[in-house]
Amino acid sequence: MSLRPRHPRAALAGGIGFLALAGLVAAGAFTWLDQYAVSHLMPWLQARSRSQVTVSSLTLPSLGHSAGRALVDLWTYPAAFVPSLVLVLVCAWRLHARGCTTAAVTWCALWLAGNAVELLGKLRVERPALHRGAVHVTSFDHSLPSGHTIRSLVVAGAIAWTWRRGGLAFAWAAGVPFALVALGAHTPTDVAAGVLVAVALAGFLPTPTTSRRD
Repeated sequence: MSLRPRHPRAALAGGIGFLALAGLVAAGAFTWLDQYAVSHLMPWLQARSRSQVTVSSLTLPSLGHSAGRALVDLWTYPAAFVPSLVLVLVCAWRLHARGCTTAAVTWCALWLAGNAVELLGKLRVERPALHRGAVHVTSFDHSLPSGHTIRSLVVAGAIAWTWRRGGLAFAWAAGVPFALVALGAHTPTDVAAGVLVAVALAGFLPTPTTSRRD
């Protein structure tokens, strides 16, 4: 597998766009947008003083809430860390079984790269404080980019690459960013940054194959 992008313009545009957006968010240029979303577009936001990440939050959807919130949370669930890994591995296994080993390895590498960028971004980018009423929602201090957005697009791409009608997965992935904002899991700039990371990753898509899809 080559490390050189097969679509360098996409890789460059996504990478530069992500870095520029991250810098602008850290500088406070889009605080007005994210603050508006926190105040008006997050009906299921649970304002808390500290972001909590547990094993269950990585593997299980949150169903102990209203029916509406549970349904929206289920929509984003396949993009969580463990479910998305399982889906990509299933695609990779199927591609390998068809003799498309390079494509199988590439999709696994793209999933890993997306998670690495997510971790680095959340460690390095700190945005100005966002508030819900008088509460400082510290879970948004280091929430850029949205890993769920990145993984949803990688999963949709892997499914579309593997199965003939897999392109329908992009209809699901398109709804994930909106669901994340409504849940109060991410701000608009978080999900926009996730999309830009996915665009950069798309520059490294595997070479098209003539092998028959299932």
